[in-house]
Amino acid sequence: MNGSWIVKLPSARFPAVPENEFVMLALARAVGITLPENHLININDIRGLPEDATNIEGKALAIQRFDRGPNGQRIHMEDFAQIFGLFPEDKYRRRSYANIASVLWAETGEIGTFEFVRRLIFSILIGNADMHLKNWSLLYPDKHTPALSPAYDLVATLPYIQGDQLALTFGGSRSLNEITPDQIRRFADTARLPANPISQLVIETIERTITAWGTLEQKELLPDPMKKNIDQQIQTVAKNTLRLFR
Repeated sequence: MNGSWIVKLPSARFPAVPENEFVMLALARAVGITLPENHLININDIRGLPEDATNIEGKALAIQRFDRGPNGQRIHMEDFAQIFGLFPEDKYRRRSYANIASVLWAETGEIGTFEFVRRLIFSILIGNADMHLKNWSLLYPDKHTPALSPAYDLVATLPYIQGDQLALTFGGSRSLNEITPDQIRRFADTARLPANPISQLVIETIERTITAWGTLEQKELLPDPMKKNIDQQIQTVAKNTLRLFR
């Protein structure tokens, strides 16, 4: 794939991870989240795999790199652990989602910040507990002006780790059960953002996700228990949250 694609192989520990991410990416695209091109492919169709990977069966996920230009040139990218000057082992601590939002508001304005919030709400809805500092990045397409990179590593993790919590705090909470008005106010105050548009984004993202999930053909690729788990997560967060905002 000439270095312009990343291939994710099945996990030896968790079932259907490539299918999980592929379906969550399809759902995110239907919600309106910016994504790189991606495909679910047969492992047997991949050339140049390491010898110890030749016996793996199933599907792999191929994702087009967005840190490469049309001719393979590098596009500078910084994840938020790098931006905050933290070591990779600190990616789950020492900063919050409000800290990320504050940087985005200063560097990308409303467009990048509101897109970040949309992805964060979406991650809570699908039960993605692993959106740590290295899973959010700034991209510099013109070498000078930062922009929020396309979304990546959107995986529903709750089917694998029941009772897990958000990677970072969101308005003082790591809960994956609901999003509260007080939580939004704390998040907005810390990031110095207007709270009302954030609340509207919460409702809009929930409604879009419920609608898209209901008609998403790709979800049939998931094992039934995983599909039911994700459906239950989306419905629970939506129900618990919307009753608080209305």
